[in-house]
Amino acid sequence: MNMVFASALFIFCGLATQAHANAFMGRPQVSSHGLTSETEKALLAELEVALGSSHRHATEKRLKNIEHRLTPMFGAMAKNSHGKLGQAAAGYMLHRLFVQRHGWLIRSLEPAGNSMGAWNNSSPTSVLEERVPAHVQELFEKRLGEHGLGVHDLAVLAGTLEHLVHSEALDRLKLAYLAEGLKHDDVLSEEEAMKVLDMYMSIYILGFVQDSSAATAKAMHDNINEVYPTWPETQQFLRETYQSVAPKRDYLYFNEMENVIAEVGERYGRFQDIECRQLKDMLVASEDPSVGGAGRVRISDFYKKAILEGKWQFSESVDYLRQLGALDESDASNPRVIIPNYISGPSNCVASSAYYSVCCLDECESVLGRLEETISAPEASPSTILALIPNIPSATVPSERTLSPWLQHRLEEIAKHHDGLVPLHGRLFAQWLHYAYPRECQFPHVSGTINPQRPEDIMNAFNATDADATTASDAEMARIVADAPALKKRTQGAETHASEESALWSMDEELVVWRAPQEAQVESGYGFFRGAAMLGAAASLTVAIVRGGELASRGKKDLETTQKYYV
Repeated sequence: MNMVFASALFIFCGLATQAHANAFMGRPQVSSHGLTSETEKALLAELEVALGSSHRHATEKRLKNIEHRLTPMFGAMAKNSHGKLGQAAAGYMLHRLFVQRHGWLIRSLEPAGNSMGAWNNSSPTSVLEERVPAHVQELFEKRLGEHGLGVHDLAVLAGTLEHLVHSEALDRLKLAYLAEGLKHDDVLSEEEAMKVLDMYMSIYILGFVQDSSAATAKAMHDNINEVYPTWPETQQFLRETYQSVAPKRDYLYFNEMENVIAEVGERYGRFQDIECRQLKDMLVASEDPSVGGAGRVRISDFYKKAILEGKWQFSESVDYLRQLGALDESDASNPRVIIPNYISGPSNCVASSAYYSVCCLDECESVLGRLEETISAPEASPSTILALIPNIPSATVPSERTLSPWLQHRLEEIAKHHDGLVPLHGRLFAQWLHYAYPRECQFPHVSGTINPQRPEDIMNAFNATDADATTASDAEMARIVADAPALKKRTQGAETHASEESALWSMDEELVVWRAPQEAQVESGYGFFRGAAMLGAAASLTVAIVRGGELASRGKKDLETTQKYYV
């Protein structure tokens, strides 16, 4: 990532100008603990000193982009009485930000078992633990504990983490120089630069730790073609990035190589996602055509790709798929792999870092993001959602579709569970989105029912030296293929019951932010207002009903001419 993040902290500490300090961090206030603006400035100055202050203008540009990404999410999140985010909402937003920007799964932000409710037990400042001086982390914790974090605070926290990530990337680059027998102050030819970049990337993909030696790095690179089949494509990606960033001359200095690897970090998540989309397309081509089969591949067809088509990627064991939450066993005689859960699982992550793994981009983010931007509130009426969703397409779901009656029924179930409105950041709505976009949105399992782990973590736990701990044997895959039940197909035009189409459905709710019944929340959006878990004032309900009805009416007229599309 880019080293320019450090200088943002100069701006936020108020040392540049008071105008910048007010614009990005908000005007300092006296807290309940007597924190004065002078004390706060001093703490922010310590943050700047601890992390550096170079490349100021590039930093400002990056933070503006971060804040732009965070603002629609922030507008739709449940907030405290100060209009700020508590730790659950802040951690959830940071997690989503890094998935959107880079495909990064930040290890310290991962909720236990991918549970929506587990955000309540997380802390967004955990990303800084043991990475910065204790008083730097305490700065963010103080703001979080006193009033919560605003969008500006969250942008600074995200920028701080990206600065730390870039510092790690510099260590990796220095190791690549050493492994190639070069010194940091050497001037590189283009050929030498390519060798260093290849070395850097093989270290990145196969795993980098602080005490890695030049000999270890060289051994990694010597074996990269054997253990990473798409290495030639990765090399092409490196060269394209180099050509677009490096100076147009025959030699490079270390700081110019630093700029190249910063851009590699920016682009790598989306480059890696190309392979994710290829995996998804292969699975969608074998999708189960029976009722309830959307976004699912029968386990027998999944293993066929491995043993008959040579697609070695599809060889995870049944136990491991179950642990990942990628197995639908609602029909015990016909287990099926859930496509988005499998694609987004840790078995498809690469690039080891002390902070994160590079995983597949979450395609559901674009759907939820569109809803958040339009609704701009933590919850909405079913009519509002049903008017918006048909016009939000995905890679496999068209725009202007007609939602099936059973999908509408399920959404109304959620609203009834919450006194008439649907919380956007909870397990039940995420479950509904999965069935509305079965190939893009993951199925959210109930807390404690799954335990997604990386293959290498399981191998370490069992002291295994190969992937046998997570993969099925050839004999086991062949047996499952041979014993597969007859393929069933949907009867065209026939209406089906909600229980058939959504067999995994459960009414177990888990909200990212739990709100006390007495805590009133003022929300924007379509002009409706709602108290935190109360029925709300009569006037507010009137506005919600009238506005929701108007929007639903408009949506109904728009949908009358569309074709029914089953998911």
